[in-house]
Amino acid sequence: MPPVIDKNLCTLCGACYEVCPQDVFSFDTEEPPIVAYPGECWYCGACVLDCPEKAVSLKLPLPLHIVPSPALYGPPKADEELQVKKAAAFTRSIIED
Repeated sequence: MPPVIDKNLCTLCGACYEVCPQDVFSFDTEEPPIVAYPGECWYCGACVLDCPEKAVSLKLPLPLHIVPSPALYGPPKADEELQVKKAAAFTRSIIED
């Protein structure tokens, strides 16, 4: 899913437009930016991080979620178990949306 801009929070600063390495946004100073090229998005999150109003959100496609698999790496060590559980819970929350 490409970046989503909340038009109620956007102040037309253009930060997302300026920071995007792939130029996926189209921006006019009269209206909030739109995602003109959603297929070009790298999901880098630069637009989300640079938006001063937190008006940009981004959901990663499922293949980009990185959750260690016990089948590949063995069971998690004691200090890693909580992190793996949090990552798995986050992934499940994305799938359910």
